[in-house]
Amino acid sequence: MGPVLDGRRPRILFVAMHHSVHTARWIEALLDAGFDLHLYPVDPAPPHAYIRGLTFHVPTPASPVVAAPRVSPGRRAARFLRHALKDPSDAIRLLREKLAHRAATPPAPQPPPRAGDPVRIRPVPFDGDDPQARVRLGRPDESAETITALHGPQMLAEVIADVQPDLIHSLEFQHNAYLVLAARDLMLAENLSRGFPRWLATNWGSDIYYFGRDEAHARQIRRVCEAIDLYSCECRRDLALGRSFGYRGPELPVLANSGGIDVDTAQRLRGEAPPSRRKLIMVKGYDHFAGRAMVSLAVLERFADRLKDYEIVMFSVGARPRARALELKAAGVLNIRVIDLATHDEILECFGRARAYLAVSISDGISTSILEAMLMGAFPIQTNTSCCEEWFVQGETGFAVSPDDFEEICARFERALTDDTLVDDAAPRNLEIIRSRLDQSVMKPAIQDFYRQALGVPFRDGSERR
Repeated sequence: MGPVLDGRRPRILFVAMHHSVHTARWIEALLDAGFDLHLYPVDPAPPHAYIRGLTFHVPTPASPVVAAPRVSPGRRAARFLRHALKDPSDAIRLLREKLAHRAATPPAPQPPPRAGDPVRIRPVPFDGDDPQARVRLGRPDESAETITALHGPQMLAEVIADVQPDLIHSLEFQHNAYLVLAARDLMLAENLSRGFPRWLATNWGSDIYYFGRDEAHARQIRRVCEAIDLYSCECRRDLALGRSFGYRGPELPVLANSGGIDVDTAQRLRGEAPPSRRKLIMVKGYDHFAGRAMVSLAVLERFADRLKDYEIVMFSVGARPRARALELKAAGVLNIRVIDLATHDEILECFGRARAYLAVSISDGISTSILEAMLMGAFPIQTNTSCCEEWFVQGETGFAVSPDDFEEICARFERALTDDTLVDDAAPRNLEIIRSRLDQSVMKPAIQDFYRQALGVPFRDGSERR
C-alpha cells in the first residue's frame, strides 16, 4: 500500500528540466510508490522519452498571440549562432527539441496515468497576462537570459493553485528554483492568508558552489534558501553551503541527482580487458563557465608520444576544444574522436573500454560522468572543485586534482597512464562503491523514503521520520 495523506495519494509537483535524463531517472524511482506525480516544464521542448506515469502540464496560449517580448528573427538567429559556436552539441540538441515541439500535437485528455503509462498531457490555457513575463533566471551561459510569459511565474502560479500539491520539488536552482520563487512571490502577494505549498529545492552541480560567488546570484540563492522548507543536494559540501545561505530546515539524505542505474545491465557494455590493457582515454569536453577542456587537451598533448597507440574520445565538447582537438588530429599529434551525438549506452561502452577518464573544471557537483567512469572501470582523474572525493579514495581509486595546478594534473595523468597495478586494483573497488550507493536496488527505495520524509508520511516500516 502506498503512502496516504489526508485520505488521498500525496501530490508532488516537479518544476524541472523536463528534457533532462537526470530528471527522468529521478522521477522513475517514484512510479510505483503511490504518489500522484505532476510536472511543470520550464520551456516549450517536449519531455524526455523516459518520462512517464505523470501529468505533464503544458502551457497553451489562449490565442495565437502571447503577450511576451518579441525578438526579431535576425536577433534570434544571431543568438543561436553564438550559442552554436560556443557549444555545438547543445545547439544540435536544442534544434532537435524545437523541431520535435513544432511537430508534436498534444493528445486528448486521458484517464490518470499509471506507473507504466506514457505521460498524460494536460493543456493549461494562458491568456498572456504576466506582470513578471521577463524573469532573470541566471542561466550558466548567460545570466541575463529570460523566459517568455508562456512558461513564466504567473503560469506556474496558476498551475500550483489548480494542482494544489502537497509538495513542490524544484530540481536545480538557476532555472527552476528561481522560477518557483517568483511564482511564490506572486501567490503570497495575492493572498497572504493562503500561504504557499511545502517546497523542496534540490541543488544541481554548480548551483551554489559556483553561482554563490556572484553577488546577484548570491542574493537570489539566499532568498531561495530562506524560503524553502526542505533542501537536498548530492554533496556534503553543498549541504554546508545551503546552511550558509540561510537554510534552516531538516537534513535530508545526500543522494546522487542522476538517480539510480542498473549496474548489472551496464556491465554488459564493459569490455573484457582489464583497465591496464585498454587503449582508450575518455575526456570531458566542457568549455563554458566552469569547464576547462582546453587544459585537458594541453595535458594530452604533453604526453602525445606515449599516447600514439591510444584513442582519445571527447564528449560533451565545446566549440574551442572541438576545434583544437580536430587540429591535433589533423596534425597527427593525437588520435582524437569527438562525439557530438551519442546514446547513453554508447557513452557507457566507451567508458567500458577506457583506461582512464580526465575531467577538468572549476566547479561541479558529483559529476555523473565520473560515476559512470567508476562504474565501467576507467580510472577517474577529476578536479577537486567537484565532490569526487566523497565517492572515491584519493590516491587509490581516483585522483582529485587542483584545476589551477597544471603540473599536478600532468603528474596524476602520467601515473594513471603508466601504473598498471593502480588502475587494475581501483576498478573492482570503484564498481563496488557504485553498486552499493547507486544501483537501482539501492537508490529506488532511498528516493521513495526521501519523499516520505519530505512529506511526513509513514515509511515502509511504519515509522515516521522528519
